[in-house]
Amino acid sequence: MRGKFRTFGLSAVASVSAALLTSVAPTAVLAQQAQCATEEEGPSKTLSPRIGQEIQELYEFMQNDQWNEALAGFNNLVSSRGDSMSAYERSTVLELRANVKVNTDDFRGALRDMEGALQANGLPPARNNQLRYFIAQLNFQLEDYQTAITGLNTWINLARQCNVSVDPNAWYLLAAAYASVEPPNYRSAEQPIENALEGMEEPRKSYFDLANLVYSELNNNTKRVGLLERMVNLWPNERGYWTQLSGAYSTMERDRDAFSVLEVAYRAGLLETESELITLINYYSFFENPFRGATMLEREMNAGNIDRDQDNLILLSQLWSQAREHKKSIPILREAAGNSSQGELSYRLGQVLLADEQYAASQRALEAAINKGGMDQKDTGDAWLLLGTARFSQAGPSDTGRWNTARQAFRNAQRYSGARRRATEWISYINAVESTYWDGLDLQYRQDMEACAADIARFERDRRIRDLQNRAVDPAEEQREAERIEACNELEAAGIPSQRRGGAAPAESSSEDDESGAGDAEDAEEENAPEEDAEATNEE
Repeated sequence: MRGKFRTFGLSAVASVSAALLTSVAPTAVLAQQAQCATEEEGPSKTLSPRIGQEIQELYEFMQNDQWNEALAGFNNLVSSRGDSMSAYERSTVLELRANVKVNTDDFRGALRDMEGALQANGLPPARNNQLRYFIAQLNFQLEDYQTAITGLNTWINLARQCNVSVDPNAWYLLAAAYASVEPPNYRSAEQPIENALEGMEEPRKSYFDLANLVYSELNNNTKRVGLLERMVNLWPNERGYWTQLSGAYSTMERDRDAFSVLEVAYRAGLLETESELITLINYYSFFENPFRGATMLEREMNAGNIDRDQDNLILLSQLWSQAREHKKSIPILREAAGNSSQGELSYRLGQVLLADEQYAASQRALEAAINKGGMDQKDTGDAWLLLGTARFSQAGPSDTGRWNTARQAFRNAQRYSGARRRATEWISYINAVESTYWDGLDLQYRQDMEACAADIARFERDRRIRDLQNRAVDPAEEQREAERIEACNELEAAGIPSQRRGGAAPAESSSEDDESGAGDAEDAEEENAPEEDAEATNEE
């Protein structure tokens, strides 16, 4: 008999194959070994000479695959002699005609003939049970799964009563029926498919696929992992088995095994989809080998196997940064940030540039991030914090202008709870640096004024000595004294440095005004607080 195929979900394939439909092993065993009944019981089990002759002629058509001729002959035999046939003859003719109909894909007609042969009850018990088996197969083929389940269970119970082992094909068919009924009954399918696996003489891929489906639907990862381990050894070129085994390992939190399986599959050229490749790349990162992950991602991007989209560019930059290859991550992030209207990628670029001590470029990236916006509260506060760091890192020992712009960025960072403490510490540090700077200038001013006073006193003393000695003044010396006195007068007129700078000296902490009145409204303050435009304080 010829069969058709039915595909189940989850990439597992369970099929009613020709081998299953044509399997006569269960019937042969029943016929030879059944001791539940004998051939001699019941009505006559022989064919009349005329019926036997006609069947023999039609059987020759069947052997030559002349199905249409055979079907026409059996139809004529049933219509012309059906009423006069014995029960055995009728059952035999209907059984043979069902065989012909299966081979012409008339499964429904074959089912009617099989059921008619069984109802005629003219065959020995073993052959009647054979009919039940084929009826169940046909019901499965016609997708009447519940009826197939009932018939198969009846056939299996009768076989067991006769102490006959059940063929693994029957167990497989029963499991497939349970998996196909609506709703699927995977729990009932579990034992039959395990019986089929245990009874098979050589590996049957369809059996393993169905068992894989059943274990997956039952979330029985322990059994599924053991099954898939056998499957990748039996069919090593089946890429789906490798990825499923990796996924099952991952579900059981056996990440090292999941990683190893994917790596073996990749080296064998079995990973094809972007999702599979990205999963392996992420495992490289997870197991602290980001350099290999970045190298693989870049290679697969260049080969066109992974899209060069925003998410993958971000992943590539993260892997290079994790591998401390900042210079390789920078152009990747710059490319991604340039194509984004949101600030997040510019913020990440600023982070990497700052880590690479490219302070001016980091400042530009962070200012772009803040001006683009779209970041959450944490990243926005951190962006202001890093911007202040980038600005301050460019300042020289007397660059008060950069100190001020850095301090303003830190003041904005104080508006965010996650950055507030560090921003306040930075402001205190800048204030201390600036205070030390001005204190140094004031000290130098006082020392310079003391030197001026000493020089002027010396000039006056020298003048009196010259007058007493009635000695002429050296013009060059007189010129030098005049220039020195003029410089001292200008120094005195300028005043103390710390008092002549713009505004008063900064307080030790500039967070007080920002934090006042926060209390329970802290989140609202963070969300609605006005911020300095980052471009407004970019002195470059």
